[in-house]
Amino acid sequence: MEVSDLIWNSVALPRYRFHMWLVVYGRLLAKERLLRLHIPLENPNCCLCDHRVMETSTHLFVDCNWITTLRVELIQWTNVQLPVGELKHVLECIKRKHWKTFKKDVIAAVWGAMTYQTWRVQNYRVFKGAILQPTEVATQIKREIVQRIEVLRSSKKAHRSREFLHRILS
Repeated sequence: MEVSDLIWNSVALPRYRFHMWLVVYGRLLAKERLLRLHIPLENPNCCLCDHRVMETSTHLFVDCNWITTLRVELIQWTNVQLPVGELKHVLECIKRKHWKTFKKDVIAAVWGAMTYQTWRVQNYRVFKGAILQPTEVATQIKREIVQRIEVLRSSKKAHRSREFLHRILS
């Protein structure tokens, strides 16, 4: 299994897949990258936390307090511990796990949803001036992942991971 298989899996929503691809291959236009492209910004700092740190992909998806809170809630829900790090590193760790393929797909989809939703909340804050709480976003991610699992539940891959799915769906 390749990292690309985890990015383009059937559990992840298409917007999560595309966003994961952008993050893994360094194409996401975080403020740091905008500055490298000589695009002027009023404020290059992360708008989700109070640390006054430049918004980089690493900060936004690994170090920011906002995503840390979201990540803790999703780890409790899935009961899966993974190392904290860049998305590509996390996907490589998932790939090496001795899990059923469907479980790998679900966990990769959860991480993809987490990065996508963090990016969405960051844009919501920048363009609308409001911030969503990590608990609200976690609830939305859980609902979307459960809906995808329900659609794919009758597949052979899902059937082989029924113990894991029972825990996620209950």
